[in-house]
This record gives sequence, structure tokens and C-alpha cells, in this order.
Amino acid sequence: MIFYYSIYLKLNKCDNMVSALIPVSPLESAKSRLKNFLTSEERKNLIKNMLLDVYYGIKDLCDNVYIVSRDREILSFSKELNMIQIYEDGSNGLNGALYDAINRIKENSVMIVPADVPLIRRVNLREITNKLKDTKESVIICPSRGGGTNLLILKPKNIIKPSYEGFSFMKHVEQCNKNNLNMSIFSSFYLSIDINTVEDLGEVLIHGKDTYTYKYLKELGISAFPKHSSAGRFEITRDK
Repeated sequence: MIFYYSIYLKLNKCDNMVSALIPVSPLESAKSRLKNFLTSEERKNLIKNMLLDVYYGIKDLCDNVYIVSRDREILSFSKELNMIQIYEDGSNGLNGALYDAINRIKENSVMIVPADVPLIRRVNLREITNKLKDTKESVIICPSRGGGTNLLILKPKNIIKPSYEGFSFMKHVEQCNKNNLNMSIFSSFYLSIDINTVEDLGEVLIHGKDTYTYKYLKELGISAFPKHSSAGRFEITRDK
């Protein structure tokens, strides 16, 4: 009896294990829309600081944190954080890399998070992950401001295929509706913000004072000021 109960506990634990999976593009080409404001080296360091914010925002909720990338520098950086590295050669694109990585991780459920959502540290993710406990099958989607997907939780991990790029939020919702799946949409201001443009930096400077990304931007002498016009939300300046 004890033997069978032990097996049950192990199986039940396996069913409830959750991993996080963070895809990271090659550092040399990442965040190209910032190239007129930040140097190549500064953009690399920005990505590393955002990755720190994402990692420390999710690590306590996951059994393991994986990173998938073909960039050796970012994989080496992530190793120092005890993340599990998955190397991809870039031949299958983002969705192919995620699909392959999902099939390589051992946990039953996966939380896919991009590396450029540093305000994730301000979100109560436990509220989101608690929704998984009472369901055998579930998809949780957190949209970005531009129609993308800034958090995607899959239980089980192969319940739908990752469909990033373009309006991925709509693509993931359509997959769930087509297959009549249990789906939750979790709207969060902080999770909706991904950093791609100079103006996006203002969101971190205003809302992310407890983040590594904020500290790095201030080290660069970058500040945000209100912009009272239809031409944008902020004026971003730097004094270095």
C-alpha cells in the first residue's frame, strides 16, 4: 500500500510541475529599433538586465527555468543564474525553436515568457499559476499592448503550438477556441509592456524603479519627461 501511494505522489507531483521557458534572440541583432539611441554594447546589456528582471520575477514559481537561444554569450550569461540552456541553431524560426524546446523539457506544464518584459516583477504571478492547480488542461494568455503574447502558460505543455510573431495573441486565442480548450485571458498593465522602442523605456523609468533595467538605464543617464502632445507619451533624454 505504501509503495503504491509513493508512486501516486510521484506521478501527481510530475503532473503539477511547471517550467518557465525564455526565448532570447541573438544579441547582435536584438532591439534594432533602439540602435539610434543605444550602442550595440548598450543594447546587449539592456537585454541582460531585462533577462535578470524576468528570471527573478518567475524563478520562485517554477520547478526549472529554461532558456532557448542560439547566442552563446546569452547562454553563458544564463548559466551563471542556474538556468537550463537549450541551444537552437536558428533554422526553424522562433516558433520552431519553442516547439523543440518544449518537447525537451521534462515538466508537464510550461510558462513561456519573452526576455523583454522587465515589469513582470511587479505582477502577482502566483495569482496566475494558482489557476493551473485545479485543472488538467488549461491555457493562460497575457496579451501585449501591440497584440502579441507576453506570457503563455500551457498545461499540458503540448496543448497548443506556440504561434508567435504578428498578432500572436489572436492566434493563440483562435487555437483554443477551435479546440474547445479551457482558456483564461489575464490582462495586466505591467505584463503588457515589452521593450522595443525608445519610448518604451519611459514605462520602465516611471513604473519599474525596483528593476535591474531601471538601474541600468539610470546608469546610462537616461530620463523620461512628460510629453503634452499627440506625438508620443514621453520625451526620453540622456545626459551621457
